[in-house]
Amino acid sequence: MSDHIAGLDHHRFMKEALKEAEAAGKRGDLPIGAVIVHEGRIIARGSNMRKTMESKISHAETNAMNDCAPYLMKHAPECVIYTTVEPCIMCLTTLVMANIRSIVFAAEDKYMNMKPFIESNPYIRDRVHHYIEGVCREESEALLRQYSPYAAELALDGTHPHHRKGGA
Repeated sequence: MSDHIAGLDHHRFMKEALKEAEAAGKRGDLPIGAVIVHEGRIIARGSNMRKTMESKISHAETNAMNDCAPYLMKHAPECVIYTTVEPCIMCLTTLVMANIRSIVFAAEDKYMNMKPFIESNPYIRDRVHHYIEGVCREESEALLRQYSPYAAELALDGTHPHHRKGGA
C-alpha cells in the first residue's frame, strides 16, 4: 500500500461517513454519506441530497468533492474517499477525473456491479489504486434498509423490484 492509505483507521473514517448517511436518511434523501481524508484528517463531507436539492447528480461523493474542489486540485492523489455505498458509475468516473485514487466503501452495490467495469476499462483500472470494500458493511446496509427499503433491495440484492421474474 502506498503511504497515504497505510495506517489510516478505515473504521473511524467510515463511521463519519455513516453519520452523513444517517443525516441524509433522516431528511428524506438516500442514506448515503461520504468523507474525503487527506493526511489523516477529514477535509470534506458529503451526503446524498437528490431530493433536497432536486438534482439527480447530487450524490454523496460528488457533494464531498465539490466541498473541497480547490483542495483536490493540489492533493487529490493523496486523498482517500470513504463512502457508505460503492460508488455508482457517475461517482466512480468523477472520482477518477478528480484524480482521487483510493476508494473505501461499506456496502457493495450489486445492481451497479462496478468491479467488472473497472477491470474492463484500462483508463479507470490504471487510476483506481485502492478499491477497498466491506468497511462497516452491516451498519451501512442497516441504514439503507431503514430509510430506503427500495434502494436497499436494488443495491444489496442486485435486483430491481419491478423486474423480478414472474413478479409485478
